[in-house]
Amino acid sequence: MLDPGRVDLAALADALDDRSPEIRWYLDPVGGEVAGHSDLDDGPPPEDWLKIEPVTSRESYRDMADFTAGVQHRRAAALLDRAIDGRGAFRRFKNTLFEFPEVRDQWFRFRDARARRRAADWLAGTGLITDADAERLRARHPDPDPSNDDVPAAVAEDLAALYGPRLRQVLLFGPWANGEGSVESAIDLLIVLDDAATSILPWEEIRAMDDVLWQHTERTGLTISALPIGQHELTRPGDPTVIRARTEAVRLR
Repeated sequence: MLDPGRVDLAALADALDDRSPEIRWYLDPVGGEVAGHSDLDDGPPPEDWLKIEPVTSRESYRDMADFTAGVQHRRAAALLDRAIDGRGAFRRFKNTLFEFPEVRDQWFRFRDARARRRAADWLAGTGLITDADAERLRARHPDPDPSNDDVPAAVAEDLAALYGPRLRQVLLFGPWANGEGSVESAIDLLIVLDDAATSILPWEEIRAMDDVLWQHTERTGLTISALPIGQHELTRPGDPTVIRARTEAVRLR
């Protein structure tokens, strides 16, 4: 039996996903090394190495369909669902993802988890590792939870850590609240703070939040706009933006 710890599961997963005709992939059944070979190389790989046959496009299509079914971004989900229908699905799916950087990052993590589980199954199918070892490898790479990539919720959580009990509510409004948010639109947040002990000075609060907002913008490429107000401004709004936010609001905290 091959020690599962000696196999580079990511390299094996990449080999299984590579359907290019000019290169063939092999695995050393003793050392676990994964290596590519082409007709231009000097000599064939050792005879005892196992050839890695790539997975079918059907498996890859199933990954796209399963991922699309779990996308929470409404506009992205609708466009991806349309993209995978009919001939040219792989190209359209890839092009659509470029419109949504955060969803694209989710896809990369999802695809990586699926590919590594297939690699574990391949090792078990060839008899190189036991079914129990394969199951342990699979368990390390579950499908990512889409809720973990909810950017507005993640921002709200970090703002709660920043403000503590001063934070009363975080309200999402604008395109992201009605499901039309995209890479072109900002995530609009209304930050409601306790103003009983101190007055709310918007520019000071924006400076206080700047590091939190920038970290998420840098990670996702999305613009995050936050408007800090006091509790009394929410209950007796005079600002048109606050009135609109109250009308459209999705409460995050």
